[in-house]
This record gives sequence, C-alpha cells and structure tokens, in this order.
Amino acid sequence: MGTEKRMDSRHNQITLYTTQTDEVVQHLLEQGYHYVKLEYITRKYAEVSGVFLQAYSWYTENAQRILPKPKQAESAVWSFCDVKYLERHPGCQILKLCIPLESAVFFRMSDWNKVLNLRYIGESAEEEVKFAEKLARYGIGYEGDVHTTPFYPHLKKEIRNSWQKLFRHDQQVKETGSSLYSDMQAGLWYLDRQWIQQIYS
Repeated sequence: MGTEKRMDSRHNQITLYTTQTDEVVQHLLEQGYHYVKLEYITRKYAEVSGVFLQAYSWYTENAQRILPKPKQAESAVWSFCDVKYLERHPGCQILKLCIPLESAVFFRMSDWNKVLNLRYIGESAEEEVKFAEKLARYGIGYEGDVHTTPFYPHLKKEIRNSWQKLFRHDQQVKETGSSLYSDMQAGLWYLDRQWIQQIYS
C-alpha cells in the first residue's frame, strides 16, 4: 500500500483508500453498490452521535451543491489519499479504490475535524487565533460551547459560515491532479464495486 498523489490524467481518476466493516464489504461485493445510512452513524457513535449527526447533516447539505447526491445516500463515505490516515479496527477491511475524479468532494481532514468539533475554520492560523481572542472577550474558552447556548447566535453563525472553507481545495485538486496535502480526504456519495483495486484485511 502507498500513496498515489497524482491522478491518472488520461482517465481523470484518483486512488483513494477507505475502511469499511466486513458487513459493508460483503454487501458491496454482492450488490455492486453501497450507500451510507444515518443509522450506521448513530450505531457507531452511540451517545455522542448527536454532535456527529449535526456535522454530517451540514456536510451533506453543502457537499451536494458541489456534487449532486443520489437519493439513496443519507451521508458520505469517507476516503483518504493517504492510507496512513485510515482507522483500523477488528472486523474491518481496507479498500484501495480507483475513483473517477468527479465522483469525489475533496477537503483536508484537519478542516473536517474542526467541523466535527464545531470549531471555526480560518484562512490561516492567525485568523483562527484572532477568532479565539474574540470569543475570549465574550468569556468563551471553547468554540464548541457557542453551539450549546442560545446567547451567541451571531457567533454561531460566524462559525458555521466559516465551514464553507472546508471545500476550498476541492477545485484545485481536480484542476491540478495533486492531493495538495497529505491529510487530504474525500467524500463519496457511494461505493461502486467496479472501483475496487484491492482489499486488505
């Protein structure tokens, strides 16, 4: 396994990796396609699923403006340009995929983690520091707390608006054929059996 950082420009394809449960892989091999259901997310994250569902709902609403979402997809399949970022658990398998470029939405894992933690995405580290200082003036030490109180709707809106920066690298990846950053992640609306190049236990 390795990292293919450039796509096959002749066929507009890129190599990505994803971790899926044995159950999902079996279903994919048998049926030819796999779509994510929200019940999978609820089951995976249990008591903290509410926070994740909020972030995933935002992603779904906004990513489909870049890449239209099939009706069967309730959320995205996460994949990575570099296999080292995959989570590995018992009962799961790693799929090496060759994906049509236009079938993915690209973003950095570091930016997505900010959305998951309900935090602000700045254009730079300096901008994020300035926003943290702004919150401190309101007596807020952690950005996620803005979402748990009704007292700061303007700050909540500012944070959510900043999440649009999640997609800032998508077009450049597609135009240059480079993953740009090692932590580049991609959201897929489904998995296609024909995309599978290799399966690792």
